[in-house]
Amino acid sequence: MDKTVLFWILFGGLGFAFALAVQMRVVTALVLRRALGAWREAFVDRQRANRAVVLAASSAPLPDGLESETNEAVTHLRGTYASALGHLRMARRYSIVLPILLLGLVAVGRTVLEVI
Repeated sequence: MDKTVLFWILFGGLGFAFALAVQMRVVTALVLRRALGAWREAFVDRQRANRAVVLAASSAPLPDGLESETNEAVTHLRGTYASALGHLRMARRYSIVLPILLLGLVAVGRTVLEVI
């Protein structure tokens, strides 16, 4: 009984954390795209703004042959919104790791605890 309760508490906690990570990822990217659109009229287009946000959030150096406006936007985002980009990186990491942990917990629940 105690193991079953612990399983469901962990399952609920991991599921909630996953939902928060996905929400944080979506909302932070949306806010950064809107900030770029307010910064320059050229980035009102969602695809251009999204590309700049993805490049700014990656820790890799900027690729060669990048157009100058996108390069300026990435530099602007990294300089002005460094904290928000850090939150976006963290949310990406957690939205990848947490489903794996959930699947592992379900596997443990099925085999060891015979919960599900």
